[in-house]
Amino acid sequence: MDLENKENQESGLSLMDIISIIKLNWIMITFFTLLLGVLTFAYVSQFVKDRYKSTAEILVQVPLSGGQVDANTLMNSQRLLDTSSEFARSPYIVDKLRTAKYRSLITNTSHLAILDELTNRAIIESISVNSSNTSFIIKFSYSHSDADFTQVMTSVLTTILIENEVTMFKDTFIELSPASDPVDDSPNRILYIIVGLMGGAIIGIGLAFIKHLFNNSYMTKEQLEQGTGIQVIGVIPEFTIKEGKKK
Repeated sequence: MDLENKENQESGLSLMDIISIIKLNWIMITFFTLLLGVLTFAYVSQFVKDRYKSTAEILVQVPLSGGQVDANTLMNSQRLLDTSSEFARSPYIVDKLRTAKYRSLITNTSHLAILDELTNRAIIESISVNSSNTSFIIKFSYSHSDADFTQVMTSVLTTILIENEVTMFKDTFIELSPASDPVDDSPNRILYIIVGLMGGAIIGIGLAFIKHLFNNSYMTKEQLEQGTGIQVIGVIPEFTIKEGKKK
């Protein structure tokens, strides 16, 4: 076989060739699609835990210079709001949480045990702060797999934020609404499974094309003519012989 002609044949796949390859390998593609889908479902069911989120609303007080609001005051207010969001997730807040004063606010011993198992980084990663450019209200949230612990942590962390002793933020925060009842904040399991199915289909189709790449046979009359340079006079079609009924 002429290798150069073979390479030209493989690099010139048409849409019909691609559809044909997929049809010929549909069993393998389906197998990998279902396999990865089942594995993803098993992973999500066993290892992805439900998470809950509790949220408190906090007002950020902006000091006014001379009792008037000007462009400079608005700019400083926006900077204060942005800095407040970062401050709410700072190690300062988490370190305060470890002190006896604020640990005493957590009365449930199982919640204290959970807190002791968490690293400062894990706590900070579970805190989220959302703010708006048109409002001085920030939404302070904490998420965890234990619903009751989530609400308790949001309440205690909010208290620490309001009672902070940092000069820049002292008397800056006012609680507008307490920690809300926990709501389900679980990852989208259906999305996980869809991604798994799509990944399985991509793997199956990829293997089908790799299989085609190492296939030395010709799939169509045109490919045979292109690969050999010889005109094909006739083609024997595929057909099925049906057995007649015995008399």
